[in-house]
Amino acid sequence: MGRAHRSAEILNRYSYIRFRNDGRFYQVPADPTSGLMLYPEIGGAPSFQDGFSFAERPQDEYLEWHIVRDAVTNRIIRIDFTAEAPEYWETLAENDSDLAQNLYSELLGADVPKEDLFFRGDVLCPELVQINGQFRIIDYTPLFPGDPDYKAGQYNRLNKWNTELGAVHLSQTNNTLFAEINLAARATQRFAIRPDLSANVDRFSLTACGGYGSLNRNSDPTIGQSVNTLALSGFRAMVSNPIGLYIGEIDVSGFRDPVGNPVPREDILTIHRGSFDDEDGLARVLRFSVHPPAGASYGLETCTFDGFSLTTGGPIARQTTVVIHGIAMPASGGHPLIDCGSKACAHATKTPQYFLATAPNRDCPDDNDPRWEEAPVTLAPELPQLLAIGGAPRRFGGRIV
Repeated sequence: MGRAHRSAEILNRYSYIRFRNDGRFYQVPADPTSGLMLYPEIGGAPSFQDGFSFAERPQDEYLEWHIVRDAVTNRIIRIDFTAEAPEYWETLAENDSDLAQNLYSELLGADVPKEDLFFRGDVLCPELVQINGQFRIIDYTPLFPGDPDYKAGQYNRLNKWNTELGAVHLSQTNNTLFAEINLAARATQRFAIRPDLSANVDRFSLTACGGYGSLNRNSDPTIGQSVNTLALSGFRAMVSNPIGLYIGEIDVSGFRDPVGNPVPREDILTIHRGSFDDEDGLARVLRFSVHPPAGASYGLETCTFDGFSLTTGGPIARQTTVVIHGIAMPASGGHPLIDCGSKACAHATKTPQYFLATAPNRDCPDDNDPRWEEAPVTLAPELPQLLAIGGAPRRFGGRIV
């Protein structure tokens, strides 16, 4: 994960409010042009009753982490990492809510109330239109019409114990079991840019052509190219059971204590879910933590990892390998040739390298094109941008707060 060490410990937040005599929660969006919060007008001026916010980690490489601090000293006592897909926890919570609650409490070392894991009301999102230069809310719709998720009583994968207060499983929008399977399945096709293994095509061009995953992630292009190589070698491939992405390797040799000494792996690394030696001998780690040795009087923030200060989980994530296990068997017959859906354009000077996808018959945008201004999803905004966002006025209930 070559870029992950740049990620900050920030959360994307989405606020929702509920009004008296209305059991639903309404998202409070910001005006894209002014940054002001748009107050929903539901039947005139209803009274505010309740509210909550979604928080999502912007860590989108199928590995997410959470920093745990001592409540008194504020020292970092451990950093928890997870690669576990949310679908497992949704199924578990819907079929055995007591077990889900117990596992949450055990993994986080806290007394997690069961009701915190489920939606208290239906969750709706706004439909915005721009009128005379100003954005207005014209209606509210379910986040996913026809989908049972985000309804009262359903498991909330973005609950506070999995976002703000911990990391039990993956929460970022792209980090799902469906995305993992879809990426691997689509990469088995024969694409025009790479009809056979004689075509020397880089992983980013292949990803753009196939239209699977994101160009600016390390995981998607790497997984896609590996699966595609296997398929073009005359094999049929499928993801092996139990289906999922797993942590295959954790290199903590770069850890140094406050005086610069290395520390034995077994003293600072704990595996909480899964193992490096499953029944078939493969590594299937789902959750681990890095922490100071037992009895140490220092916090991780005074340590370094590969020369980086351990005030974030990024340096460790960079040395963590996420794997997908598959089964291959000889294939009979060939794959039809699929035309490219797009092509990859690399920016000439951005570091780390950044790509945009464009139509195959179009020229790549020049370096000053506004489309390049959107930072890769694996990178955090620069500090001035964070300050500007944090200082923007917000309008709530007709008041500026």
